[in-house]
Amino acid sequence: MLAEGNPREGEDFDQEQLSAADEDLDLFTSELYHVHLPKLEERGYITWDRDADEISHGPNYEEIEPLVTLMGDHEDELPADWP
Repeated sequence: MLAEGNPREGEDFDQEQLSAADEDLDLFTSELYHVHLPKLEERGYITWDRDADEISHGPNYEEIEPLVTLMGDHEDELPADWP
């Protein structure tokens, strides 16, 4: 989602759309906010302003940008159960 716009508000990250159909939505949301986003921030890929509920490219985003773009460009070719 960050490839499509920067910065993004937390409400833009629709957990129902991001999670797998058979995934526990509450568990997914908890993991997103307590595991995945903190790890991305720790590595400098995102900057997460929790008070403003805003996520933007971090200082190291350019390291993963080619992969993010490639995955976005070929999203329809990924398996349905792709993480």
